[in-house]
Amino acid sequence: MKKITVKPIALLLLCSCMGVLANKAHAQKLVFVFGHGAYNKPADAQLNNAYTAGIGAEAGLGIGWKKTFIVGTVGYNSFGAAGNNSAGALTVVPFKAGIRQYIIGKLVYLHGDMGIANIKNKYTDATQKFTADAGAGVKLGPLEIQMDYEGFTRSNPAGFASWVGIKAGLAIGL
Repeated sequence: MKKITVKPIALLLLCSCMGVLANKAHAQKLVFVFGHGAYNKPADAQLNNAYTAGIGAEAGLGIGWKKTFIVGTVGYNSFGAAGNNSAGALTVVPFKAGIRQYIIGKLVYLHGDMGIANIKNKYTDATQKFTADAGAGVKLGPLEIQMDYEGFTRSNPAGFASWVGIKAGLAIGL
């Protein structure tokens, strides 16, 4: 008769538990990638007087657990010059990190990001400014739709150049 030792049984149980936990972790989708297209409308008077509505895009990666995710985003926004604005079109290229918190299942979320943006028009050559955004979104399967209040700091006039963006795109869990 064969003798059964405790070590192989313990190893088998440990491997089984790890397999179950790994399967549950995969089902949670701890990592996701996303891409959005954006329509942006200047919100503050100064930006609204100098630029028309803009378009943009962003892509990012989220890593988290259950309902809270750390998110990294890179984007591109372009605003056309309005009227007699001699500075020309404005481009904003933000690099941000933030948090996404789901508040109703994995359906509705709030998010906030901050980072640095390269700002450029005819007179400025890619100056770096503080940038931030806050917003809310809805996730329906892989489709995401969100609304953001976004902008960057400026020195003349002092304050925050801001816009409201409506974004739509896809998010795929890995």
